[in-house]
Amino acid sequence: MNINRILYDYIVTPMITDEYIITLDNKYILDDFVKGVMNKKKEEQHHISDPYNEAKRWRTGMGGELALEKFIGKVFVDLSIGNSNDYHVPDLSKLGLKVGIKTVELGKYPVIFKRSNKPEIIILKLDTNRYCILGLATVDVLAKYQDDDQILSPSLKARGTKTGFVGLYKLKRFKNFEELLVVLK
Repeated sequence: MNINRILYDYIVTPMITDEYIITLDNKYILDDFVKGVMNKKKEEQHHISDPYNEAKRWRTGMGGELALEKFIGKVFVDLSIGNSNDYHVPDLSKLGLKVGIKTVELGKYPVIFKRSNKPEIIILKLDTNRYCILGLATVDVLAKYQDDDQILSPSLKARGTKTGFVGLYKLKRFKNFEELLVVLK
């Protein structure tokens, strides 16, 4: 076992506790969304040129958003489908917050822009329908804790615009919407 895996397990395993785990009850909402978005994305060139595991990425990302919605008790997820350019807004903008959401599979680090301009809530996908809300990463923390070696896709790594976020131990935890507002200050 390599040192990166040992460090990951040492940091992440204690963060996975029942109070932060959300189970999505209706997986059909997510299934229908992914089917619809995959049909729409066939029309967009940047999706045609980068089709690797796209349905899986959409399922992971949207699943994390739905889990956070359930966790904080606020409705913000947009399940409409359209052109990507129309959806380039922070995930929590419907709540008046300039905050994004990054969901990543267990065992991996979240992929972020090297130059992040908004905080990100980091969510861990544990299995098909269970997610763990890990916490909020500030812009400063996102900028400081980056590792290009955590980018698994060679083509994404070659673009040079994204990196892996390895500062999971620097996340600010919250248990509800009110606490999220506090950690954002």
